[in-house]
Amino acid sequence: MTQRESIELVQQHHPHMREKEIRLLLNRAQDDFCQKTDIIDASFRDVTVKDKRYYFLGSSILKVRRIDVDNNLIPRIHGQLAETDIDSEGL
Repeated sequence: MTQRESIELVQQHHPHMREKEIRLLLNRAQDDFCQKTDIIDASFRDVTVKDKRYYFLGSSILKVRRIDVDNNLIPRIHGQLAETDIDSEGL
């Protein structure tokens, strides 16, 4: 179904809604669906620092699936770390 067809279908049931409002709601629903189903998949690169465990990621990152450093998969840490290295600028 095209967006035009979706807009016409919504207008049949809600004739008071304008096309711009419907388009915004359809786009929001599409973004929500893509986020919940993990249909959007992207990767990004960052520079790592030796002996640093905490990195602040951008707000566009929704979920971290895996981390590779020099083509080596980094295992996921479960639970609390025995020691921390968060400085005064950290969390």
